[in-house]
Amino acid sequence: MSQAPAGVASGTISYASGRDRCFASENAYAGEMTALTYEWRDGDGQHELRLVTVPGTRGTPYLFGAGPTRRSIEVRDFYIGSTPVTQALWMRVMGSNPAVRMDLRCPVDNVSWDHITGTGGFLDRLNASEILAAVAGPDRALKFRLPSEAEWEYAARGGPHWTDGFAFSGSNDADAVAWYGSRWTAAHRLGCRLLGPRLGWHILGRQRFRGRTRTHDVATKAPNQLGIYDMSGNVWEWCQDTCVDDIDAVPSDGTPWTGPGDDRRLRGGCHTNWDLHCTVWWRYGIVRDAHDGCIGFRLVLAP
Repeated sequence: MSQAPAGVASGTISYASGRDRCFASENAYAGEMTALTYEWRDGDGQHELRLVTVPGTRGTPYLFGAGPTRRSIEVRDFYIGSTPVTQALWMRVMGSNPAVRMDLRCPVDNVSWDHITGTGGFLDRLNASEILAAVAGPDRALKFRLPSEAEWEYAARGGPHWTDGFAFSGSNDADAVAWYGSRWTAAHRLGCRLLGPRLGWHILGRQRFRGRTRTHDVATKAPNQLGIYDMSGNVWEWCQDTCVDDIDAVPSDGTPWTGPGDDRRLRGGCHTNWDLHCTVWWRYGIVRDAHDGCIGFRLVLAP
């Protein structure tokens, strides 16, 4: 069995209180892994927060990014949410639902980086709640946070299975794993080569004939190699990092880049985007207080 993050027991553990419970269990998709699950009930039925172990690189870096400028990065072991944070979990922690389209089993959206990380925000409240105590057990070093960009991409690529080289998280077929808008085809690529990237994108990137899209229930497409869902499409996901375009500035130890700037990193694409935006290497950023019906996030649990 692969090593779990320090201080978290493997096997089957139950922390039960009323209608809530947390347990560590074997991951059915990747049998060598361990997952932590916190479950609760409300008027809509049963809900869960499932955290999947992502084994670190352990001396064999993975290649971050795309093309000739890829960067070798080491990552430590961590837990990551098997789905984006749902509206049900946001409501349980915050007591309200900011989503544009309300459905408790869909990802929460319309949340800014500041809503999540600010004083009294989602992470502060989650880390002060019974949920942390339930999943972390006696290990007081473990806390919920946003993933670094390097952690996010490593998990999206399947962690130790990153050499599979999938374009999307778990597949080369966007339809199998992602809720997205339209396909970026060979004709689009040719148009951008002929017109130049800036003009080609301006003319071809408007998706004039695409119907209205929306968020979808989490975990309704196929998972990646670690049993993680929706890392391609559905909603953009905030990372810890301040945006930096220079890939050589991304820390080689898997930690977030925290230099100056107001923009924060988003990864994964969303239900309204081209499939191109949903690839595991596509990098996007926006001001930290931005929020709309395409922006959500995913949790990491780590020291």
